[in-house]
Amino acid sequence: MLRLWIAAIILAGSLALPASGQPAADPTGRWMTADNQAVIQIAPCGGKMCGWIVGLAHPNPAPLDWRGHPECGFAMLQTAPGTDQDGNPDWSGTVTDPRNGAVYHATLMLDGLRHLLLRGYLLLPVLGHTQTWLPYAGRTLAGCQLASN
Repeated sequence: MLRLWIAAIILAGSLALPASGQPAADPTGRWMTADNQAVIQIAPCGGKMCGWIVGLAHPNPAPLDWRGHPECGFAMLQTAPGTDQDGNPDWSGTVTDPRNGAVYHATLMLDGLRHLLLRGYLLLPVLGHTQTWLPYAGRTLAGCQLASN
């Protein structure tokens, strides 16, 4: 019985990590925010990683940012590649709240389950909050609408 538990633990651990044994390093893709209200597309942009709002849970009426422009397409994230204190890949830069224009320092990192960890903070990372974003496999339609499956 003990051998069965050990085999199950080893199998579960190997499924959680990519073949290299390290967390996936590239945050490119579509991510559902922690509050399930928006889908963010992260893609390379001139040597950095940028994120745009491409889907909204409630796009009608279209929410507006603090400047009165539609949130759909708003570039809210800009980060550059780096490494954390343990040598793991991460991206540091800024995240902008589209509701009020507040700009925060931000760090992105992927865990072994390919969840995106976004830490937004003021001054020091210890003065911040981490959100977990999940990969979004659904479709987005014109006007930032999420396709019903």
